[in-house]
Amino acid sequence: MFYFYVLLAIMAGVSVVISRIYNSRIAEEIGTFQGTFINYVTGLISAFLLFIITKDYININPESYSNIPFYAYLGGGIGILVVMLSNYTTPKVSSFYLSLIVFLGQLSIGILIDYYSYNTVSMGKLIGGLLILLGLSYNILIDKSIDSKNKLIDETL
Repeated sequence: MFYFYVLLAIMAGVSVVISRIYNSRIAEEIGTFQGTFINYVTGLISAFLLFIITKDYININPESYSNIPFYAYLGGGIGILVVMLSNYTTPKVSSFYLSLIVFLGQLSIGILIDYYSYNTVSMGKLIGGLLILLGLSYNILIDKSIDSKNKLIDETL
């Protein structure tokens, strides 16, 4: 069963990258805010279709929603921010680098949340994040070096 969840997590990661590319393509054509709006409208329509197909219905019971803390409802607003930032950055940064940078941001906030929630920081997570940052920096330097050599070659031809 563990491997099934690993497969689902991999599929979620793949779908995030694909979604980011499609959303940024729309945003390039009609604008960042408009592209974000289209993303959420199509997401809403897709959610309704999914509910109809699966015959799963939203149980709207006001009493159960009143027990949820107000900050739990901020996920939608934060999601809009995520899509807007992705729409803006995706055309400017390669998918590989953007995925690593986003992962670094997720890892960093995860470490902070763990620290403030559990008063502990995992040394393994800190070292892992640092290694990813070093690897990303090294890869960027290599790519810049290769790009500058290619430009030099193109200019001499």
